[in-house]
Amino acid sequence: MKLIVRETKKKAELVKGRTILSYLQELGIEINASCGGEGKCGQCLVEVESASGALSDKTEAENKFIQSPYRASEKAPPGLAGARAEPVMGRSPTDDRQRLACQAIILQIDKPIYVQVPRRSFCILESGKYWEIPVVPFVRREGERVFYELEEVGEYLGGIYGIALDIGTTTLALYLVDLETGEVLSVSARENPQTKYGNNVVSRIEFARKGQSILEKEIRTAVNEMISTLTDPKKIYEIVVVGNPVMRDLFFGYSVESLGKSPYEPLSVEAVHKTAKEIGLTANPKARVYGLPLIGSFVGADALAVALATGMCKSKKISMAIDIGTNTEIVLGNRDRLIATSCAAGPAFEGSSITHGICGVSGAIKEVQIENGKALYKTIGYADPVGICGSGVIDTLAGLLENQIINGRGKFYSDKKEFNIVGGIGLSEGDIDQLNLAKTAVSVGIKILMERYRIELEEIDTLFLAGAFGYYINIENAIRIGLLPAIKLERVEKVGNAAIEGARQALISKTKREDAEAVAKRIEHVKLEEEADFIEQFVGELYFQKYL
Repeated sequence: MKLIVRETKKKAELVKGRTILSYLQELGIEINASCGGEGKCGQCLVEVESASGALSDKTEAENKFIQSPYRASEKAPPGLAGARAEPVMGRSPTDDRQRLACQAIILQIDKPIYVQVPRRSFCILESGKYWEIPVVPFVRREGERVFYELEEVGEYLGGIYGIALDIGTTTLALYLVDLETGEVLSVSARENPQTKYGNNVVSRIEFARKGQSILEKEIRTAVNEMISTLTDPKKIYEIVVVGNPVMRDLFFGYSVESLGKSPYEPLSVEAVHKTAKEIGLTANPKARVYGLPLIGSFVGADALAVALATGMCKSKKISMAIDIGTNTEIVLGNRDRLIATSCAAGPAFEGSSITHGICGVSGAIKEVQIENGKALYKTIGYADPVGICGSGVIDTLAGLLENQIINGRGKFYSDKKEFNIVGGIGLSEGDIDQLNLAKTAVSVGIKILMERYRIELEEIDTLFLAGAFGYYINIENAIRIGLLPAIKLERVEKVGNAAIEGARQALISKTKREDAEAVAKRIEHVKLEEEADFIEQFVGELYFQKYL
């Protein structure tokens, strides 16, 4: 008998002892399993139709995350929380077929099992600020022929295009760029399909030990699909790639095993030069694929691209760039000296490890204000609430502190141990503990870099907030909880996806690419865990200092 995925019609032979998640991964079905299938994130929710006894009983993890069978657009009866996903099989409220794919184990194989994965509409930050720079590309046109430097690479087909690609742990962003003008012609973004194998670099490294080829295929297939929807691939003559060390090296097919063990360094930090044909990309067969250099350990080409795009590496003034995520990168300095580090903040600010946390999907609570002990909120797409994403989490936490609902150690003043925003969605003391650890990791990274640089906060001219998380957060609330330093608001600049802008600059300018390679060699990489007083610093930054 078969396991059958509805809509896609994909199927596979049933085998006792396997989880539904393992089938979805094998069949290439897009599903978020951000915790790596450990039942901790609640993201791999599916609808299952099966005979009685065909699957294992629901686990405690499932009972925690599966809250209601009602559609998000329907009003659930009093006492029931809003639905996590929309039911698709027309069942009654008592006929609950929701399961976490990672927890549902096949016990019987004599009858087919039908699975449906709910569609999710993602809110992805596709682009960032553009900086005007002279266009001096490697690819040029002479009459009806196209050349890469001195080598002829094909005939002119009506356009000479390049791709700037940012491979994030969670999302992919791609620019289609006119190499003759430097103009961005189109933008494409989507969830990184590797999320079905875990939402952080550690889980990807773990999976790569047994299935690196799967991760490589996933990312390249996704990129090929993105390119094909934007233009004729034969017009693509060059691709520039940025990403953290794990993402960059998985894309190019380099082993990431060394990043999973001490001293946690990539095989090489040097720039990568490949052809589209070598790594199976849909483009002109002679198209070049260039990966920007890495800085070291988990500080990658994306952090370098941010330093390049913002111009901080060329400025007399001292700036700091922060890209907050599961792996938060921080770069500090100017043209004379640059230092960088990465902080293992974990996935709390991206929705994972938070009871009702969710990534930036339609219905995620993105803004929260607390007035008279009650929550006012906005959701992505103005849809009915299904969970709370990172920006909403920060707002809620700051509001709880400001309204003296919790103390500086994150504990509720009342006997109640959870704050409800709407329909059972809220923050618990356990959630606040996770957020405390995440913000402490980032604040310690900032503090140690500033001490290394021997600089005070007042001497920092600009704080660049890069990435989707930095773009959407309320800066004042991030400062209140201690995630960001108490810098003057007029000195903070949100630059969106500056990593992909750095990739674009390296694509259209030989000079910028030379700059990037030179800057990569002179950035001092600071490993926080090797600092003599790291533990003391961490303990000293714990909790919400302003409210202690």
